[in-house]
Amino acid sequence: MSYLVDYEKRGKIIPAKHVVLLSQSPRRRQLLSFLSPEIASVEVDERGIETTYMEKLKHLPFLERAARTCCEISKAKSAGKDDKETLYISADTMVVFNDRIYNKPKNQEEAREMFHSYFGHKHHVVTSVCLRTRDAIEVFYTIAEVSFVKYYPALQPVIEDYLSSKSPMDKAGAYGFQDLDPRFIDYVAGDIHTIIGLPVAEVSKRIYS
Repeated sequence: MSYLVDYEKRGKIIPAKHVVLLSQSPRRRQLLSFLSPEIASVEVDERGIETTYMEKLKHLPFLERAARTCCEISKAKSAGKDDKETLYISADTMVVFNDRIYNKPKNQEEAREMFHSYFGHKHHVVTSVCLRTRDAIEVFYTIAEVSFVKYYPALQPVIEDYLSSKSPMDKAGAYGFQDLDPRFIDYVAGDIHTIIGLPVAEVSKRIYS
């Protein structure tokens, strides 16, 4: 499996006078602090795009369908941004397990169901990134594979402590990797920052190399 896939490229991304991160995520803001980006919010119909492209790409394997759909969401977030001295960065993260996309849980019950399903299994996290200037665009995605340990009873109070916190409710897949107890994780393959929300080394390389 490839952990880095190019989705779309036109022109050449070069360092810009201004950088705008089209995300309110504090994790992405922290990861891109070396760029001192301006922060802007943007609203797109993520679930509408997801429904459209998952159907349009149904001939592909599920993980690839999800990854390409994730790229379309990132692209939509920066659509129409064309200031000539600005680099716009947008991203989206999906958790994929058992041919299902795990978005942010709707309620505590769904968060519990999602989180418990990981134990003893592996799942994938996809983060897509769109780098856009007036004259160029690069869209790519990275994939990380995450394996949770098999459940054993001594983990239950630790799981409950995590589920009772606010952390699961505002994150795709009902968890933030940086918040997890290390006893939950068997192994990770791929860039850990894909799971946190932005493959920052790849972003930097594409801007500056």
